[in-house]
Amino acid sequence: MVISDKCILAYGLNSEEIKKIESQNIKVMEINDDMVLMKLEDIICEKTNENSYDKLPLNEKALIFNGFKDEQLKVTIRYIRGFIKGGVLAVSTAQNYKWTFKYLLEHLVEEKEWFEAQQKGRK
Repeated sequence: MVISDKCILAYGLNSEEIKKIESQNIKVMEINDDMVLMKLEDIICEKTNENSYDKLPLNEKALIFNGFKDEQLKVTIRYIRGFIKGGVLAVSTAQNYKWTFKYLLEHLVEEKEWFEAQQKGRK
């Protein structure tokens, strides 16, 4: 099930970064350790789950975009990259809606590390 509510799931951002994103009339759902074992679809639908706490050992920033049209996504990423460097970005999909936030973040970080290693090998 694809949920079209336009929002960004944000992990590891500080309050100033979140406010800057929200200033563009974008809903930001801040992910904390009490939510990391929840599925993306449950987070987006604002369901609660009392058994979803886990500590993410990652010192990482993550932004998961949901419900953005292509052009909106490009403009929003360009704006965000003006003040957030690094981190991982992703778009929610029919596939990853069923994933927990923790699983998705670990997967994204693994891909980022692989890509960075490939880039170093080319130099």
